[in-house]
Amino acid sequence: MKYELEFPEDVDRRLSKKAAESGEDVVQLIRVAVGRFVEDDVRTMTNGEWSQKVENRRRTLIDKDIAGTIDAAELAELGRLDRLANEHFDRIAPPPIEGARRLHDQLLQKRDSRR
Repeated sequence: MKYELEFPEDVDRRLSKKAAESGEDVVQLIRVAVGRFVEDDVRTMTNGEWSQKVENRRRTLIDKDIAGTIDAAELAELGRLDRLANEHFDRIAPPPIEGARRLHDQLLQKRDSRR
């Protein structure tokens, strides 16, 4: 879909300034902003829970990202789904922090014994 947009002068000026600062063009910035706006649909779709449907959507978006065919809205959606995936997997299988701490302590002891 193509749209023609007219922004108030102050919004247009700030958008142009942001584009110049970031090195992005104005159209890309608008795409990213719209993508973030519609991210709320992802939260509604998942209801904060992980499902096979959500995992399938994430995999589809990953494939599009690898192929270089993902658009800005989909990239924003993938970012949101990645965060939800991390939250989900941290809940069901927290990282083994205690083992990592023991290994870290052992490495510190070895380093100190060599001095």
